[in-house]
Amino acid sequence: MNIKKQIQKTLILITLFFPQTFLFGNNIQVSNISLTGKDTVSKFTMIQFDISWENSWRTSTLESNWDAAWIFAKYRKKSETAWYHACLNNTGHTVPAGSELTPGLPVVNVPFNATTNPVVGVFLYRNADGIGNVNYTGVQLRWNYGVNGLAAGDSVEVCVYAIEMVYIPTGAFYVGDRVGFVSQSPGHFVAGTTTKPFQITSEAELTIDSNATTELWGISNTGASTIGPVGTLPAQFPKGYQSFYIMKYELSQYMYKEFLNKLTQIQQNARASAITADRFMANTDTSIVPQYRNGIKVMSDPGGTLPRVYGNDLNNNGTEGEADDGQHIACNWLSFYDLMAFADWSGLRPFTELEYEKACRGTLNPTADECAWGTANMTFATGISNPDMANERATNAGANVNSNRELGVLGPMRCGSFAGMATNREQAGATYYGVMEMSGNLWEYAYSVGLVLSRSFNGNNHGDGFIAVSGNTNVADWPIRAGIRGGAWHDFVTYNALQVSSRYSASSAYTSGRHRSTGIRLVRTQP
Repeated sequence: MNIKKQIQKTLILITLFFPQTFLFGNNIQVSNISLTGKDTVSKFTMIQFDISWENSWRTSTLESNWDAAWIFAKYRKKSETAWYHACLNNTGHTVPAGSELTPGLPVVNVPFNATTNPVVGVFLYRNADGIGNVNYTGVQLRWNYGVNGLAAGDSVEVCVYAIEMVYIPTGAFYVGDRVGFVSQSPGHFVAGTTTKPFQITSEAELTIDSNATTELWGISNTGASTIGPVGTLPAQFPKGYQSFYIMKYELSQYMYKEFLNKLTQIQQNARASAITADRFMANTDTSIVPQYRNGIKVMSDPGGTLPRVYGNDLNNNGTEGEADDGQHIACNWLSFYDLMAFADWSGLRPFTELEYEKACRGTLNPTADECAWGTANMTFATGISNPDMANERATNAGANVNSNRELGVLGPMRCGSFAGMATNREQAGATYYGVMEMSGNLWEYAYSVGLVLSRSFNGNNHGDGFIAVSGNTNVADWPIRAGIRGGAWHDFVTYNALQVSSRYSASSAYTSGRHRSTGIRLVRTQP
């Protein structure tokens, strides 16, 4: 993790490297940040940078999808501690040869408006079929600094972030299992009066009932896997038919640390359990040693109202950001409120459990007891080689999932850790579209069909880059309860939680509580 500083005119610019991993290390990096082409009349300037990552792809056959980088920027005035989101323009950006850019609005079904609906980030991706490493130099994003209330002579500090995403194309797909499968996914969806999977063919309103095969239903109407009461899913509730982007990996501990370091002290109080110097993230502010492989720590507290400084220090030696400090490990101990705040801050949104099944299964028919990689075959990681490092992986050959509460692991593993030596989807633990760790590692929060409150979710509304003074999201119509899907490292195989169709705890009402096995993954409706 390298941090570089450079001076340009009146601007202090920070280059942040934000590594993620895929096929042993995608190493997405943003570098050489500068501001150029300032227009003092129209009050905009260009944020220029280079970006690269490994094992990128775009294909027009079979999956017909691609990976992308979701890119957004934060800034602060040199004399201040508060960070703000950079409001971008909808046109006027410059991308290198071989790449394509799509801007993202907070409300995707409302036209761009520089002040009320500005661009909060962009997707950058290949413009033609191909596979391999990409290195795009001289990317330029038009920043409307005047919209942010800045003057031409203000001295500012700028950070650019990139998160790897995967494009999920528009199309029909199935949710649910077939009653009678060997391990019977708990609570799975069925088509109304039948025992068969339900096909989703549009984003139109859906009836939740068991009177006809055109209605969505489930095999459980009680407990944490319930389908909930008879009712409807409005057209605005994302059903997975329409295209969307999803994070390629669960959020890393490095990125959540970065998020915390861009907040005020009051906001940090809400978004971190650790608020005392030398304490680690857990479910309370009491841990002086890492809990279940989470190394996010309060490195210093200046006192007063100034924000704390958080760091990755999994080896607990007091030095942040060393090679074995767990920056690449998926971040646990996160609540659904934490997820909503990070989604708002980054310009993304939560996803629904229907989108979860689409991202896993794709357009294929359900198969017996399948996990995210398309089969029922699972080999649990029993130990860790190169623990806490960027090249961390399972010690046992053939491992493709972190689950079953194995004593040699006991916590989340590195994002993308099973893809390093893989030669096919099953070995990598990858979904149909190339999304990693959708079964196991950490539970995925998802708006549930079985929670009446969740059914009101509107997938057109995304984060605007700014969270409330309290540290909570300020997207008013995001429901405050969600369930979980996909299983986690601590779930025994007998729970049948890893299956794509498993609704083992899909209708549990998760809110502000933090758990050792919950993390963050987000999506964005295709702009």
